[in-house]
Amino acid sequence: MKRNIGLPLGLLLLALGGAQAQGLSLGEHLVLRGYTGQAFGKAMAEVLALKSVHVLTNNTSICSALVGAMGAGYLDPENKRRMAVTVLAAPAEVPPLSLRRKPWPSSTAARPPRRPTTASPWGLRALAQAGYPGAIFFHLRVWAPGFVAKAAQEDPKVAQYLAGKGNLFAVTADLNAKVVRLWQVAVKDGKQSAVKELGTIPLNPAWEDLLRRSL
Repeated sequence: MKRNIGLPLGLLLLALGGAQAQGLSLGEHLVLRGYTGQAFGKAMAEVLALKSVHVLTNNTSICSALVGAMGAGYLDPENKRRMAVTVLAAPAEVPPLSLRRKPWPSSTAARPPRRPTTASPWGLRALAQAGYPGAIFFHLRVWAPGFVAKAAQEDPKVAQYLAGKGNLFAVTADLNAKVVRLWQVAVKDGKQSAVKELGTIPLNPAWEDLLRRSL
């Protein structure tokens, strides 16, 4: 991975952690989330330089595995980086955010509904209403299918909010090159685009096989 780029605190991770590809057993899904979460955690710490992360997640075993692995990759023995986790029973429970109250320590990982809706585009509306200034990190299973653009198309407030942010990030899987790529991205005029590649994470053979079979 490339050098630290010195970004401020804050992260929003949107992950379809509960979706199961038929080609993988539950145990293989847990191992896949272990590889993926650890890599994302290291990227948050070493590339994005986030000092604090707050994760909102559902209560499935797959999402729990992803969050735990993220913590393993992100947290340091010296306790210089902090991570908090809030478990939600349903996406609708994503709370409204208010910058007048105690600031969120950094970031949010919210599982989007399986069928995106205008009423609750994965917590992005709450962030837009609060004017949340922190970085937003989109999981590959949200970014690659174009779900972020869809959320912007469905809600003008979300579209305006995302269009004004320069600290949006996403990952994509390049299976031909056997790497996961970390990008600075943009969402403008209802379209997603990559702005700049920030680094790559090499796929080992086991991780590549699981990822290839899950997509």
